Amino acid sequence: MTGAAAARAGVCDAAFMHDGGAARFSGQGSMTLSADLAFSGVSQLGHGQCRARVQGSASFVYMGIPTGATRLDYLMTVRGGQASFVRYDKAGEAPSHDGRFDLRMLGLFSYDKVREGQHLPGASYRVNIGSDSPVGQQPAITVHVGTKTVGAARDMDTPRGSQSCMPITYSRSTDPVKLSFNGLVLPIQGVRSTVTDWFCPRLDLVVRQDIAQDDARSSVTLTQLH
Repeated sequence: MTGAAAARAGVCDAAFMHDGGAARFSGQGSMTLSADLAFSGVSQLGHGQCRARVQGSASFVYMGIPTGATRLDYLMTVRGGQASFVRYDKAGEAPSHDGRFDLRMLGLFSYDKVREGQHLPGASYRVNIGSDSPVGQQPAITVHVGTKTVGAARDMDTPRGSQSCMPITYSRSTDPVKLSFNGLVLPIQGVRSTVTDWFCPRLDLVVRQDIAQDDARSSVTLTQLH
């Protein structure tokens, strides 16, 4: 994963990052991810570094093709803006590539202090959807993110009431991939879209991600936060 310093995961300071914390994200559209997550065993390892057990479920929809819901029980470690996962029953082992899942795909990643008009460098990362991964048994998807532009804040309704949130807009594209669905191997073309992350500084959290692809619209929205 590259460009982590530009948009570091503020997950360690997010509103759900405590024992008993919970977050639910609901996705709608052609390329979305929904997740129902609970956090326990949270420990702070230093500035911008933390660890927690993440349990719950996630489902991924790619170009309208569901990969199915998967139960989660992972040890998450955040270091230097990068989140890595390993299955909890293997927590004594080093995370394998198949066990990695980029937290940004869940919309839980956050940003350092941002200001209107600021430009943040892009990044590229792989969502490894392998045998040890949270969202099924499909090959990795490479995601390319363009330069991010911070817009003017506006008030938004969130599970924590009205919050001042800043739109952070950028291009996002994926490479072509082959997905297995009900025994069929389907070639899926790469996707180009424009994404807006609605980041609320007081929550240190993105509460909604809007995705525009041609005439199609998708979104991932924070619906519960404890």
